[in-house]
Amino acid sequence: MNDYIMLRKNRKHLRIIAFVLFVILCNSERVFANSLEEIVNLKGSWKFSIGDKPEWKNPNYNDNDWDKVYVPRSWESNGYEDYNGFAWYRTEFEFSDDMSDETLLLSLGCIDDIDEVYINGHFVGGFGTMPPKVATAFNMERRYEVPLEILNVNSTNHIAVRVYDYYNEGGIVSGPIGLYKIAKDPLLEVNLVGFWFFETEEEMKLRKENQEEQIAGKIFVPAYWEDNGYRDYDGLATYSKEFKLPQNIGDEELYIVLGFIDDVDHVYLNGKKIGSINTLKKSEGSDLQFHEIFRGYVLPQELLKYDDNNHISVLVYDKVGGGGIYKGPIGVATKENYEIIKQRNLKRKSNWELFLDSFGY
Repeated sequence: MNDYIMLRKNRKHLRIIAFVLFVILCNSERVFANSLEEIVNLKGSWKFSIGDKPEWKNPNYNDNDWDKVYVPRSWESNGYEDYNGFAWYRTEFEFSDDMSDETLLLSLGCIDDIDEVYINGHFVGGFGTMPPKVATAFNMERRYEVPLEILNVNSTNHIAVRVYDYYNEGGIVSGPIGLYKIAKDPLLEVNLVGFWFFETEEEMKLRKENQEEQIAGKIFVPAYWEDNGYRDYDGLATYSKEFKLPQNIGDEELYIVLGFIDDVDHVYLNGKKIGSINTLKKSEGSDLQFHEIFRGYVLPQELLKYDDNNHISVLVYDKVGGGGIYKGPIGVATKENYEIIKQRNLKRKSNWELFLDSFGY
């Protein structure tokens, strides 16, 4: 009996440990495992100073007398205990010309609470709202598109991160830290993982009232839009992106692959509707919930442009919880490859199912 009680206790402890590991893995490997390829690892020693001066973003600023801290780790864990307020991080990296035709992304993991990021003195993005109207973004993973035109090719590039923390731990605290490019997917003719134009219904109305044609915002796909700065947003939003087809693709039947979307989607190619989750669910007779159904739609040949940009637009409605194009793969595939991609994703169990399987459920 004592052995049985001890076994039950040990199993309980193992479940708790496994659950903690599960949460950690889900938080840190959401996109990077399959969609992105690291080209510069930025983990390690960064220059650091508390305070706030605008000239600290400049690439030629002399930071020789600054302290050195480890990133990612809270500044409290780096010796700045009980400090709340402004601080800056600085580091540098080399960029080679063989990356000059890639889509680049800077990942800074999770920052507590608010950040502004500069590369070579150019502002590339930020999450949260700085004082006096403070709004934290401590639980959002930072992913910023890096414009190639601001980079120094085959030379030194400088990163400066302005951080404001108003409570508890502060700084660049966790997550993938580095410069990434979009990973190649041999099953996709065109890989559309990356930054898409994005606007909510309210933003769209405001843009039209101002008679503006260009959507201003961009977010990373695939990811919940809550992880891209649209916290607690439920309702309508539009994703859009342009792509070119390779010349050697011939007359093969093509599909737009959109992975998993939460909840309802309507998809348009060059201004014409080509499908929606409603028709997809009806044709497949699936009893799955909308957010559990793998998305793929035929690209009609008569709508495709082989000598110009094609425009894909995805209207998404989310009722509650996380929303958006949240899980890939994302791109254009031939019919044959689409069927392979689809079967792989239908057979793949969720992390939660794998977790339960490990304990015999």
